[in-house]
Amino acid sequence: MQLAQQSIPMCPQAAEPIQQNWIPLTSLEEMEHRDYDALIVGSGAGGGAALWRLCQRWGADKAIGVVEAGDTLLNTHARNVSTLTSESRFASYLRAVKEPVEGSFPDFSGAMQVIAFGGRMLFWTAIAPRPYSGELACWPVSKRELDYYFGVAERAMNVRSYFAFKYPMWEALLNGLLNNGFPQAQYAPRALDFEPLKYDGTINSDVYFSSIDFFGEGLHLRPYDLAMNARAVRILTCGGRACGVEVVRPDKRTFRLRAKTVILAAGTFQTPRLLLNSAIPGANIGHYLWNHSYVRTGVQMGPDWFASGISFAAFPYALLVPQTNGHPYQIQIYPMGMPVEKKLDLNAFGRVEPRHANRVYLDPYKKDAYGVPEIRVQFAYSDRDWAVIAQMRQTLLQVAAAWGAVIQPPGICMLPPGADSHESGTCRMGTDPATSATNPFGQIHGVPGLFVADNSVLPSTGGANPTLSTIALAIRTADYIAGRIEFHR
Repeated sequence: MQLAQQSIPMCPQAAEPIQQNWIPLTSLEEMEHRDYDALIVGSGAGGGAALWRLCQRWGADKAIGVVEAGDTLLNTHARNVSTLTSESRFASYLRAVKEPVEGSFPDFSGAMQVIAFGGRMLFWTAIAPRPYSGELACWPVSKRELDYYFGVAERAMNVRSYFAFKYPMWEALLNGLLNNGFPQAQYAPRALDFEPLKYDGTINSDVYFSSIDFFGEGLHLRPYDLAMNARAVRILTCGGRACGVEVVRPDKRTFRLRAKTVILAAGTFQTPRLLLNSAIPGANIGHYLWNHSYVRTGVQMGPDWFASGISFAAFPYALLVPQTNGHPYQIQIYPMGMPVEKKLDLNAFGRVEPRHANRVYLDPYKKDAYGVPEIRVQFAYSDRDWAVIAQMRQTLLQVAAAWGAVIQPPGICMLPPGADSHESGTCRMGTDPATSATNPFGQIHGVPGLFVADNSVLPSTGGANPTLSTIALAIRTADYIAGRIEFHR
């Protein structure tokens, strides 16, 4: 017996590196000694999309780095976490982790931020409509290109408005709108994935899409460096072009990361703050801030409204009354409360004029713990914006009337500016530096190698959620950086 055992060699033990986090992380000490072809600041919608596309376009000979100011919070969208599927627990957790935006009070008092890997995409509704065609006509990008990149984004995010199963309740609600004054009503397109098993054998348990999916897909394609708790404080320039980013850790140690291309995806507030603190030229950086005016109400459906036996199913459908000519807003409709209550949440998001006077600027008297000036937000609705708000209120009354539903206390009310979490426009793209901060590919006018890929580049999306638009443009920017923009023309 002993001889038999001695005749069988022991299996070799490979020296596998230890991964101490659910996503591979790189220290800033390591990153400081590398030269990056692209360095991305921020891990939200735009940062994740740009990273994913560059991982697709570039081979391992190109170095990609990402810095995120926050830490890891969740490894997926919060709705995919079993303990957070309850609406009350989800809302309670979001209240605990979100933070106000310094300097946003009083003009933009509803603004909030989530400083963590994935940002606010960890909590978004996953409603992803394309903007109204009339809004897109004002963008400095052709319809052909936009259609192509919206399609790329929708496929990557699993956006769909129709699922293989139908709920009689939602069919009844939709027909109630279609037959009572809202012929344009439709199922809301949502970034949801119900395929439990991919064809490559990958098990999928993340129904709600978030930017973390982009980072995961990128890792399947090639390695990249990712550092958490790395606060970008200054853009480095060399001879008039971007050449890196200065970042600071919580222990206040400073690192200077070198890069041929810098992609800013820190958001509508933090991206212009970083540019302004770096003295990057551009008279329109921080200007043209817009959001969505936000009016909402809850309605109670009548006890006999649905046919006998129809259950009040909450998921995955939502309804959308899209923007049309003369109606510059969208209505989004979700269930609210417990299914047995048969209540619906009606949300109207109105177009807000992008105006030069609405802006983000640096506070000359206050700095944060990293020595960066805090921001101030100057914002007010125009007379035209208030007219849209009044129009939305009337439309919510008409929606409730289409179902014979009863509006619940406190009635139709308006949320403060910023509560929509759709703020955009502070580095808007355009062909004219006199009215924009970036060119049509997201490059800061006159500064080669410096790009923006977040909500701040959007000229306007009308009443549509900006996430799909931001992701589509970030993918387009990444294609431009990779020199592959010609493939779809």
